[in-house]
Amino acid sequence: MKRKSNQQTLGEVIKDFLRQSGWERKLDEVKIITEWDKVLGPSLAKYTEEVFIQNNKLHIRLNSSTLRQELSYKKSEIIKDLNEAVGKEVITDIVLK
Repeated sequence: MKRKSNQQTLGEVIKDFLRQSGWERKLDEVKIITEWDKVLGPSLAKYTEEVFIQNNKLHIRLNSSTLRQELSYKKSEIIKDLNEAVGKEVITDIVLK
């Protein structure tokens, strides 16, 4: 008869700990914020003044009204790209300021 194993890999233990402690969500948010510059590109990212996540919304403060308007047209595409970069849905909306 084969016995069930209670063994987990170190990676599984760390993932379980992060999930149970609530840190997994914070790490996902950090990944999204890090990906912002990559998705936007370095030439446009320089117009970003502040980036943070609150209530599943990515808040972006820009110092260019032209860029703000342009990004408002592409919000759903940007949300999709950012969530795909992390591998799960972390944000549901983008607030451009």
